[in-house]
Amino acid sequence: MPARVPGPNFVARNSCQFGSIRGYPPEPFGLSRALYFNKIQHPANFVFERPTDALVAADLGDDVHRIRSRRHARWKNPSQAVLTAPATGRSAHRVVCGRRGGLKILNSAGRTVLSGVPGATFGRNGDAWLVQFRLEPRMQFYGLGEHSRAFEKSGQRVKFWNTDLIADFAWDEVRLGHPNPMYVDVPWVIVKRGNFFLGLLVHHPGAVFMDLGSNFVWDESNRTDRDRRSFYVGAPDGEPELYLIVGPTLAGLTRKFQRLVGCTPLPPLWALGYQQCRWGYAGPRDLEWLDRELRRRRIPCDGLWLDIDHMDRLKVFTFAPRLWGGPARTRRTLASLASRGRRVVPILDPGVKVEPGYRIHDEGVTQRRFCLGPTGRPYVGFAWPGQTYFPDFSRADVRAWWAAHVAEFARTGAGAAWIDMNDPSTGAAEMDDMRFDRGRQPHAAYHNQYALGMAQATRAGFLAARPEERPFVLSRSAYLSSSRFAAVWTGDNLSNWHHLRLAIPVTLGLALSGIPFCGPDVCGFGLDVTRELAIAWHKLQFLFPFFRNHNSRTERPQEPWQFGAAAERILTHYLRLRYKFLPYLYQLFITQEERGDAILRPLFHDFPDRAAQPLAKISDQFLVGPSLMQAPLVIEGADRRGVVLPGGTAWFSLATGRCHDGGQTIEVQAGEDSTPLFVRDGTLLALRPGVPHVAAADLRTIELHAFLRPGTRGGARTTYSADDGISFAYRRGERSTVDFRARLDDSGTLEISAASISRGYGPLSVRIVTYPGVRRVVFVDGKRRQPLATERFAWRATGRELAGRRSETLTF
Repeated sequence: MPARVPGPNFVARNSCQFGSIRGYPPEPFGLSRALYFNKIQHPANFVFERPTDALVAADLGDDVHRIRSRRHARWKNPSQAVLTAPATGRSAHRVVCGRRGGLKILNSAGRTVLSGVPGATFGRNGDAWLVQFRLEPRMQFYGLGEHSRAFEKSGQRVKFWNTDLIADFAWDEVRLGHPNPMYVDVPWVIVKRGNFFLGLLVHHPGAVFMDLGSNFVWDESNRTDRDRRSFYVGAPDGEPELYLIVGPTLAGLTRKFQRLVGCTPLPPLWALGYQQCRWGYAGPRDLEWLDRELRRRRIPCDGLWLDIDHMDRLKVFTFAPRLWGGPARTRRTLASLASRGRRVVPILDPGVKVEPGYRIHDEGVTQRRFCLGPTGRPYVGFAWPGQTYFPDFSRADVRAWWAAHVAEFARTGAGAAWIDMNDPSTGAAEMDDMRFDRGRQPHAAYHNQYALGMAQATRAGFLAARPEERPFVLSRSAYLSSSRFAAVWTGDNLSNWHHLRLAIPVTLGLALSGIPFCGPDVCGFGLDVTRELAIAWHKLQFLFPFFRNHNSRTERPQEPWQFGAAAERILTHYLRLRYKFLPYLYQLFITQEERGDAILRPLFHDFPDRAAQPLAKISDQFLVGPSLMQAPLVIEGADRRGVVLPGGTAWFSLATGRCHDGGQTIEVQAGEDSTPLFVRDGTLLALRPGVPHVAAADLRTIELHAFLRPGTRGGARTTYSADDGISFAYRRGERSTVDFRARLDDSGTLEISAASISRGYGPLSVRIVTYPGVRRVVFVDGKRRQPLATERFAWRATGRELAGRRSETLTF
């Protein structure tokens, strides 16, 4: 921990009681321990109580159970997380706090599926507490929010504390290591026992800690220090509050947890498109240049993003007059770009420049909106503008004040905002001095949730400015329930193969931790990206939930045309391919909002883990929704790899057109312009027609690609919905939804049927696309069978062209 240097946060002893505000309590929330990231509290230092005397369990329904302390702790839990208990659903498991057996989770047959350690389940050490469980040999662990130290977490010790990665870790650790914790901390761990899953959530905003079977031991009798007997979760203080959720499948568990912390509201369609950003884009000239180049090269792109350079001397909520020419001209520029389909997304940092005469500064000082230091004066940190004050987002009135300024900012024409440096990042200043709630709460009480408060306020501001338009906010840091308010990017990643490989497990970890709308910066933010690496990044991420190209002004430019004509063709193809798949991605976000279904998923989310095919060990393949599986090449110079095809279904390769049986591992070769992408048998895949050269799309017009083998059990089924992609009108019924079913018989006849569920957004225009093996297409409407005329059709997916036939247009 760096030494504290006297400065703006210090006062002389005779002007104020040094280091405290009158009535301020001793240090709770474990801040003095928070920055020792690799050290956590140990059960050997705890005194254990009988669970029946210390804990009480409540069944909230749908196998969501809350465990709390029978006695209130000294310090209350100040969490701002918005948790929603299940509305319905019976629980098949119960939690028992017994005198003899300790804490147990029992299934309907009375069998124990998880148990505390007898005699050492619930412990206290001063204000700290922990709950300890038996570690069974078959247990594996997942989740933990944003975490780079392997996808499977067994044997790890974890402390949850949001960091500014490059500022808080050594450069080589960031470049080639696994620095943890990262920007997003969600104290949620998934416990896997075979194909049975349950999860533990510690509802506490401070420096929560977990030991998932490391070489720490709690029992003196284990003198070899190798017999791992327990795993435990805990917090440095506060009232114990633990949620225990039973899946029992990973899909069921993820869905229940997502609904508890909050499903992602349906984003505007443009937010799922391609976003172009660079630290260095500053004014209208940069944006007009980007618009011209993208249009000339026929590259679809929805968002043009502005980093800190657009501001007037780095002051938040401003545009530099020398670049933008004043408010009226700024509004005209942004409106003109919006009319061409380019949303402009400026950055908002929480650090407010200390400058009398600057409106945000003066309001914040006079209205006492900023965090205070121990002296009672505003806390001073050091961000981009130099000395900065920080809004106190722990307070509702400050969030409302910030939201009002966001609304004013949005009315200039800003299409959205990305909120950065909200870990919070304070430069060289000691964060311990930043206090909350008018100085009454210590820094650790709101450190991890600082970004949550900022996201709440920023989203509210855009809703106030444009109440009929779905807002979009992107945040670097996050906490529990941030999914309700903002998407997340994974922070300052680097342009190397190590970070490329980490992109998959880190994003999957977030997806399993209640933050499904996420993704790393494409090509990497720092270091010069090579031609080969730029292509690999685009092939890896073109179907990730969030897709933004962003890098530093100190590094090589990485717009798609910066790597030569041949590379530009490849990158452009994958950008267009994302827009081709946009209707399918949009459906995944619809089901996320409605049910909490995952978007990016590990293989064992949808398929059982078996000894013959251990899917839980695979972290370089992933599912995009239920129908697509990608296995990108992530090793420098590689042109082939093994691909595990989960059993129980067949898989169509979009790189070769071949159909492979599941339950095997195949070797695939991928040229520079292709990536292994597979479609699950029994899929009706909704895609955009033709080759998208522009971002604008009408979701009512689609191609429905039928990937189906003869005799596939159950045939194929999908529900497709279309709305305007921007407003909340779909909540008022302005959405069209059709349920499609298909069956392919041994003669090669594909039968399609459809049931219109809603036509609130008008009729859908659909063309059925089939592949070799289908001889004819018949539309079945009740007892009527209508043969459909077809024509030859081909489209380039991830490898060669896929040949098939396309039917006449159907209207529903």
